[in-house]
Amino acid sequence: MNPFFVLKQVIGDYWNCDLNWDQMNSGAFLRQHIEKAVILSESSVVKWINYNFSPQGYTYLAVLSNSSISLHTWPEESFISVEIFTCTKKSSPEKGLHYLAEVFKPKAFKIHQISRDKAFS
Repeated sequence: MNPFFVLKQVIGDYWNCDLNWDQMNSGAFLRQHIEKAVILSESSVVKWINYNFSPQGYTYLAVLSNSSISLHTWPEESFISVEIFTCTKKSSPEKGLHYLAEVFKPKAFKIHQISRDKAFS
């Protein structure tokens, strides 16, 4: 078994974010902070995919060197959800989610961790 293979899947839910409508719909603003969250998570972006919904909302997906990250905004609810999935022991996706909490300034923030280790062994 590969000693560096560790599955980590974490989701950050950010409720009542202190961001304006433009920030919640700004690809440039969101990407800037996703990039920093990825670095703090001990990863790097391989490929970006994004979509700006009409009339509001934004989704960013990125393939990472060790898996993926997704971000979805609901400006009408002041809500953002971010999922980081990694597969290496050195990754720290929680650090990225905590950084995003500092940026989004939510009134409520929760991290959900999904256990993926040795489920089929």
